[in-house]
Amino acid sequence: MEKQRTLSAEELLLGARKESLSRINQTSLRSHGKLWGMDVFSWIHPNLSTIGTTIQSFPFSVRWVSNARDLLFTLENQPELVDKLSATLIYDDSVFTLKNEHLHGINTCVGTTRVEEAIRMLRVTAEAQSIVLFTASGENAEEAKSEFEHILNVLQGK
Repeated sequence: MEKQRTLSAEELLLGARKESLSRINQTSLRSHGKLWGMDVFSWIHPNLSTIGTTIQSFPFSVRWVSNARDLLFTLENQPELVDKLSATLIYDDSVFTLKNEHLHGINTCVGTTRVEEAIRMLRVTAEAQSIVLFTASGENAEEAKSEFEHILNVLQGK
């Protein structure tokens, strides 16, 4: 007969703490320093109900690099964000539709099919004293995050 090992309360707490920290690292806003004079942040699996508040809290205009679904959902539910967004760069759809009121409020709207292409277009629109916010969610979030971090590390010389 096989004997089962019982975990102590300390081991259970330690395991729960590790899992909690891992979840926080994957789902919270993360700073990446500067790129082309802009402050760079990423947020993997963002909470779409609070992303607008986060964008509004930034001290400078925001260049949001996102998937189309998150951008469209957020603008539909929080149209006042157009005043804070200076650019939207989509990395998973070269054709996406924004309402006219969104198009009039956002200076640059770009649709691409790869994170690398979105970052290349970001460089064209780069402006010191602004924020870059990269978000990823859905089934390809981890892949998009890895690509973004790799490109960012290369561009920052890390």
